[in-house]
This record gives sequence, C-alpha cells and structure tokens, in this order.
Amino acid sequence: MPTTLGFKPLIDLPEWRPIANAPAASGAGTQLAAGLRNNSDRGAYVFLLASNTALHAYDVEDDDWFTLSSPALAGTFGAGAGAVMMPSQGPRGTLATGSTTSSVVLNTALPAAVAPNQLANKGNSNGHKIRIIGSSAGGSGKTEERYIVGNTGGTTPTLYLDSPLSFTPATGDAYEILSGRLYLLGAGTLAAGVWKYYDLATNSFSGNLATTNLPGTINTDSSFVGLDESYVPFDANPGDGYLGQLTATAATASTITGQAASGDAAVLANEYRNFQIRIVQDTVNPTAVGQRRNVASHTAGPSAVYTVSSNWTVTPSSSAVFVIENNGDRILLWSAASTSTFTYNIGANAWDTATFGARPAAMGAGCVSCGSFFMRPDAAKQARHSYIFSFRGGNVATLDLCDIAGGANGLWTGAIAYGGSGGVLFTTGSTITPDPYTGNGRFAFVNYNGGQRCLKFDVKNRVLSPAFYMRYPQGTAAAGQRMATAMFVDGATKLVFILLQRMGGAEVFEMAVQK
Repeated sequence: MPTTLGFKPLIDLPEWRPIANAPAASGAGTQLAAGLRNNSDRGAYVFLLASNTALHAYDVEDDDWFTLSSPALAGTFGAGAGAVMMPSQGPRGTLATGSTTSSVVLNTALPAAVAPNQLANKGNSNGHKIRIIGSSAGGSGKTEERYIVGNTGGTTPTLYLDSPLSFTPATGDAYEILSGRLYLLGAGTLAAGVWKYYDLATNSFSGNLATTNLPGTINTDSSFVGLDESYVPFDANPGDGYLGQLTATAATASTITGQAASGDAAVLANEYRNFQIRIVQDTVNPTAVGQRRNVASHTAGPSAVYTVSSNWTVTPSSSAVFVIENNGDRILLWSAASTSTFTYNIGANAWDTATFGARPAAMGAGCVSCGSFFMRPDAAKQARHSYIFSFRGGNVATLDLCDIAGGANGLWTGAIAYGGSGGVLFTTGSTITPDPYTGNGRFAFVNYNGGQRCLKFDVKNRVLSPAFYMRYPQGTAAAGQRMATAMFVDGATKLVFILLQRMGGAEVFEMAVQK
C-alpha cells in the first residue's frame, strides 16, 4: 500500500528523535556527509569523518553504525577538516568484448577488486547504478542506465543488469558506475595525503590527491559545495539536467543549438554559463555521445546557441540529444579565513583559485554555503540555479552571493539583503544541509553556532526563518559539519529526514521535515 503523508501544521510539531549513537563524540573538524540525490538512487549511508584515521557509516534503514578502513589523512585533524559527497562520481572506463543487452564486461579495471555480487548491494535492496554509453565507432550512440543485480569478482568483472538494454554494447563503449565518491579533507599544515576520496562501489580509498593551490594551513573552518551532475530540481530525474533532455537543431565544432520551442526555448542569455552540456544520444554520430563540455557562453532562447569552452572532439549531429547540468567535475571550497574560491577539477586532479573569483571578504568560522540546485526558478527568474549563497561566518550576519553564471569566472555580490532572522550572527559551530525535495527544493537547514535552535534558508525567496528546536543541550561549540539528510521513498511519496549530531557528544538525532 502506498504511503500517505498527512502532516498538519501546528498539530504535528517537528520532533527530534534519538537514533543510534555515533561511534565517536563530535569535536573540532567532525564531518557528517551524504549525497543529495532526490530519489531512491541515493546511497544508503550517512558518513562520519571523526578523525584522520576514523571513517564511519550510518545505515539509515537499520539504525546502526559500522567502521570503515582508515582514510589515513595527513595533517592534524581539527577545524578546517571537511567532507563532500559527489554521488555521480565512481569508476569509469570502457567495455571489453562479450557484452550483451543484459550483461557488460569491463575492460578498464576498477580501482580495487570486488567480490562476486558486491556491486549488487549498495547497502539496501538496490545495486549500484551503471550508465552505458554507446560511444565507440561501432556503438549505438545511445546512453542508458540500469541497476547492477550481479557481478563476477575481480577488477574487470562481468556485470549483470536488472533489465535489458535497447542495444547490444559494442567493444569500446563507455561505462560509468554512478556509485558516489566521498571526498575527504584533512586539516593543519598542508601535506601530501590531506585530500583523498573514498570510492563506495569498490570500498577503497584513492591515493594522495593533488593539493597544490590549497592554503598552506587548512584551519578556521571549511565550507564545501559539490557541483554534482545528479543535482536537479525536486521534480526532475537525476541525469536529465535542469531543463530535461533537449534535442539539438544545429551544431558546429564549438557550438550546439537548442530547441525552438519548449525545453530551453525560454533561457536567458548566459543563464547556464559555466554549467555543463553532456551529449546523451547521437545515433548519427555515435562517437559524439557521452562528451561533456563546459558552457563558455550562450544566447537567449528560442534556439539558444551554446558555445563550449573547448571544441568537441567529435562534432555532434544537428539532431543530437543533450542535457544541461552542473559541471560534475568541480568541487568548490571556502576555507582558512581566505577570500579565495578554491576549485577542484576532478578529472584533472587539480586545485585552482582562478576558475571562480574571490569572495568580497574573507570567510570566517561558521561560514556555511548552499546552492539553489533543487528548486524551480520563478517566472521572472529572480531565482536561478546558478546562485550559491554563503553566510560569511566570523560572527557576522552577512550573506554573500556567488552567481557561477554571472561572468566568465562567476560573479560575487557581497552583503546581499535577505528577509527574516537578520540578527543571527554566524560563528563557530554553524552547520548546514540542503534539502533536495521538501518545500519544492527551496530550503537549506542550518544549526547555527552549535546551539539548540535551527533555521531554514529559502534559496528561492531569500528568507532566513526559524525551523526547529532541539530540546537536548549542546556542548561547547566547535567547527565542523554535523548535519546531513536521509530520504524515505515509496513510489511518488518522498520524506526527507535531517540528521544532527549533538555538539560535543556521540548522540545523534533525526527529524522528519514536514513542510
């Protein structure tokens, strides 16, 4: 029987309930992290980085914790440590001979060997999702996604799919396992090994990732925003981008033209600059499918012309199908009382401070940031998917706005006006989690200054207002990320839960977001 939700305002007050205690008390640098997909493809776990050597996972369905292998992060764990989940990341490569419509054979090795059927269980009843891309010279030119229901063992296993593909994958076609990777940042003096990822599919850690261009000392606090491909409006499907699947009407070596009606026909000029175009189907030029390019600029619709930042390797056909989505190769970070926007390019394994400009003033302890990825813009587009809101921290109420489409390197506007609780000063202990569904994807929830009160920020209407009160006393405030979300999904019924670890304690609480 489908679940029916019938919360009544005032009668049904939001209530926190205690869940299983975390394996470690929260302290400076503690990180809770989970993906923000808006459907059942979400991972089954919320992760807790408790120290340089302690990473734990909470099973949201069975209410218990388990301990993973040590991430062995470098540095001195404390204020400035961070974690961010990128749910669309995972092993990628090409297929070998022997694939069928219901099974595929990997050619590119996984980062670690897997046990038989390991990929068929991501922690709940579903296997990991895999994207098959018919991009080889003999390929179909199609992109399709399936769940993995079985696999052989090793680093190049055969994977069995939950339903047949509409095409037989050719040798050299591409695969992407959309299992997620948790990126982990240590604190203290910059050193090799301070930045790594945990790969969920293979239960393995990366080697030492690049750290050049990060601060010499990572301290004060850290605020991450991951530009994941699967972050789409509350009523859209991950993988379909912000405007759905669009059919091109023309293409050149450096451009692609959108639709004359519906889809992207109402886009404003440069509304999606610095976002990504991904070709999802091209049966005329199959080797064009799967290509990703950053949008350098575009005209307004109808028939918007998108100029990409580097030429297509293979020019798409004039009837190719594409999506506009976040540039999934990018993670943004503000840290160490700096004005810089530190941008990590996943594919290049490189940090820089030039992709996006510096913020108007240095971030401080309690800086919290969130994107506006999950809402639908208003008709006048006063709200946009390109807006990232960042409370500055440092014991001020100041809110800064980064429009990632506002210029070649984005555009910052400092100290913007917002409604509601303008007297709240954000400082040590503040933590945030966006909600990808409730309220039509408009809200991010904030536990400010490590206290008992929580706020919600409406990214569509720029209003900060009361949200919930925790009746359990908090300990001494410390920098860290102690909030995350989980989601109950039953068909079309979705209910988001906020998780919050008590400041200075191992106790963790959970609350259903009713509205």
